[in-house]
Amino acid sequence: MDIRKDLRNVLDKYGYDAIYIRRDKRFRCECYSERSGGQSRTDCPNCFGTGFVTNIEKVRTRRTISSVPESLVRARKNFEIGNLSAKAYVYYLEHDINPKEGDLLIEAEWKNGVPLSILEKNVISIADPQRGNKGRTEFYQIYSYFEPVRESDQNAISYN
Repeated sequence: MDIRKDLRNVLDKYGYDAIYIRRDKRFRCECYSERSGGQSRTDCPNCFGTGFVTNIEKVRTRRTISSVPESLVRARKNFEIGNLSAKAYVYYLEHDINPKEGDLLIEAEWKNGVPLSILEKNVISIADPQRGNKGRTEFYQIYSYFEPVRESDQNAISYN
């Protein structure tokens, strides 16, 4: 049994493309300011508001809804548009993606392999490597939470 091959087949049949925003925690974005209390611009088109230099990758994935009880601490968040219940998803990624907590997974509308607009923005909260024979990572199961898409995020897709 080859789990990597099985997942590849599932993604070929049922998966879709998404945008993976990988933060490079070694380098701060130019929008980050120590003088303002270590804040980054939430509307920065370079870093999507993360405060770090980012790398944008196209990945194949499949997702399912993860249940989040309303009583869970911080399940409801305050946003500029109001108070929202957390949307949570589980994504499946191939073994070579190596996702990290705090990176972003963006659902997009595509045309000819190019992202046109962002449909959803999700922040990775847990990256769980699923291991097989002798501890080899076969694939990643990641847990994420929804974050509202800002106009600056839409601009960042076309900017980058």
